[in-house]
Amino acid sequence: MGRAENPIAPCDKALQALVQWLRDQRTRAGLSYAQLAERTQHLALPGGGQARCSADTLARAASGLVVPRHRAVLAYALACEADPAEAERLWKRARYQQSMADRRNEEPAPHVRYVRNFAELRAALVELYRKDGSRPYEELEKASGGVLAHSTVARVISGISGQPTREFVLAFAQVCGVRGAVALNDWRDAWDRAEERRSSGIPRSLIRRRSSVRTEQAKGGRVEVYLDRVRLNDDGQETWQLRQDLIARADRPGGLPLQVKHRPRQLKSIPRPRTRHTATRS
Repeated sequence: MGRAENPIAPCDKALQALVQWLRDQRTRAGLSYAQLAERTQHLALPGGGQARCSADTLARAASGLVVPRHRAVLAYALACEADPAEAERLWKRARYQQSMADRRNEEPAPHVRYVRNFAELRAALVELYRKDGSRPYEELEKASGGVLAHSTVARVISGISGQPTREFVLAFAQVCGVRGAVALNDWRDAWDRAEERRSSGIPRSLIRRRSSVRTEQAKGGRVEVYLDRVRLNDDGQETWQLRQDLIARADRPGGLPLQVKHRPRQLKSIPRPRTRHTATRS
């Protein structure tokens, strides 16, 4: 096996557990780092691609100085004929522990079952991404078979796009390790609650089908006018403020007999009648 390794560098418990496990596998296999590197030249990674790593890369992976790359950990385990699933589990814990040090001032993300809006849904997705090891976006795209475009993943994780589709949420959850119908249904229900909150409880089939209307008091009586989008939710999500009776009428054949077709902002207030003042002579 060559000369003895240096002691594990000071690190957190999760990284120490990963490094100790890697060293134990090499001790059990009775191989030097040069022999491990030679073995990786002929091995393939579980997700595809070659497991080639140099002896220096493998030695750094078991040093404790930094969290090693995902590829190096899998190559190390495969070369030692160890369980790659266990290696990946320990690596994800080490990466998640590392990310916690960078976000001590952040509010904790809600559990997926308590998500109420798209802001909380994004926070839950980011938390899931971190627990999965914060893998590169391109790797997530490859693991999903191209369903998750890396550019879309980047926009959602960074907060540029705060409203992912239901298909994105389910595919993202599966790629990040969510398994089973019950667990996936939690993410589907979370998206449905966020969408319901965004649309103020109005069925999605009615939104954007036609311009929404409401009744306004104007000069000459009450008239029906188009209704704009307004920001009502405390999380800043846009929502429609609609009257259900007007929606039902608008969906009937022929629609609503609108008398005025302009937006509420353009309604002018009814002028008050002017009062004629007469000056009194002293």
